[in-house]
Amino acid sequence: MRGLAVWAGVVFCCFLIVPVAADTLFNYDGFYSRLKKSEKVEYSDITLAFMLQQQATSLPCDVASARITTDISDEPLTIANNGELILPYSELLNSRKALIQLQQPPAAKACDLNFRLRSKLPLDAGIKWQQLVKMHQQFDGLLKDLAGLGKYFLPEMTGVTLQFEREVVLEAAPAELAGRIHCELLQCQVLLADATELQGEIRFNQAPHTVLPLLPR
Repeated sequence: MRGLAVWAGVVFCCFLIVPVAADTLFNYDGFYSRLKKSEKVEYSDITLAFMLQQQATSLPCDVASARITTDISDEPLTIANNGELILPYSELLNSRKALIQLQQPPAAKACDLNFRLRSKLPLDAGIKWQQLVKMHQQFDGLLKDLAGLGKYFLPEMTGVTLQFEREVVLEAAPAELAGRIHCELLQCQVLLADATELQGEIRFNQAPHTVLPLLPR
């Protein structure tokens, strides 16, 4: 894949960028080992996403073909509109030493493969505070699980970011919660690190489509 690079280290930090060739092959086992951790029951509300995006942007990568192959199978892979590469979690594919094959059109812009934690299912416009606390704790646990020994060097996860389709408005929230919510345009940052015991419900003018971990930059 022309210009593709892999962010192959710890999610959100300590990453390694590896340039690769025009038509790209990835070993499935590296993805499987990460998926195996994210599929643990204690992380039931979140997932690990693999994002194909143009370098230094959030724009989806232009990919002509994405397939996963073994010595006995060859199947197409789906890439979502936002560039997320949808991979199966399969012990069989891992044991058969599957390969992921990606091809870009000749004039396509250079891309990165990024690992990202996100919510598994959409939330409603009205959200219980403890729902976000639970998700925050799962993000923190999985990030440390993926980091291995690198977990000792991770910054503190301060909360979560809610992403929306259009400009968001916080319509209702108890005062002690409202002060911990900062909204701008298409997203809201919710500070949870020292507020895990609080209760209540917050309501927006629309449901968020994605929840992401909030880490200091």
